[in-house]
Amino acid sequence: MSTVSDTYTIPVGPLHVALEEPMYFRIDVHGETVSHVELNAGHVHRGIEYLATKRSMYQNVVLTERICSLCSNSHPETFAMAVEQIAGVEIPERAAYLRVIAAEVKRVASHLFNVALLAHLVGYDTLFMHIMQVREIANDVKETVFGNRMDIGAICIGGARYDLDAETTAFLMASLDRLVPEIETIIKTYRTNGTILGRTRGVGVLTNKEAIACGVVGPVERASGID
Repeated sequence: MSTVSDTYTIPVGPLHVALEEPMYFRIDVHGETVSHVELNAGHVHRGIEYLATKRSMYQNVVLTERICSLCSNSHPETFAMAVEQIAGVEIPERAAYLRVIAAEVKRVASHLFNVALLAHLVGYDTLFMHIMQVREIANDVKETVFGNRMDIGAICIGGARYDLDAETTAFLMASLDRLVPEIETIIKTYRTNGTILGRTRGVGVLTNKEAIACGVVGPVERASGID
């Protein structure tokens, strides 16, 4: 039997449920049922757009890399591509390859972090720590090739700010060879472990109809069967 004491208001924030992001949630629950959610998006808005108007294009390459530490390479590359398109600048072929390599190294490290975070969120902290240890291989690549473990500074307008020689290429390839079996083991664990499957399979399903109604895009859209 429900009583007044069964109703609670839970503030969640200014942290995202998984990551430190600009979100604030106020959740009303009745027993085990969420009855209302109040969402404040933009809790710690930093005004990056305004800051960009006060800086030169070259300074903004540095600024945009600091929007997010996990995907920091994506923002300056996107900004540089926009400037190059407007100015009619065509980057050298080698620079295009170097940009892809930087993006892929950063993507592997970012994905490993988020995969580890899923383990943490379902209470499997041993797996979380193991994946973060595997991620150190990718971080070592970033530090060795680019000189930094997070903001790697690989992008400049008109090309790339780094190059690969025989020694760094060999280190990169050897590190990838170390990563492959580790990632294959992680994938197998996620596909078979009862703790993970029990907390994720059939949870948070967004049907095709709901996805269209909500106007979702990208991976969420594709996961709901929308081509």
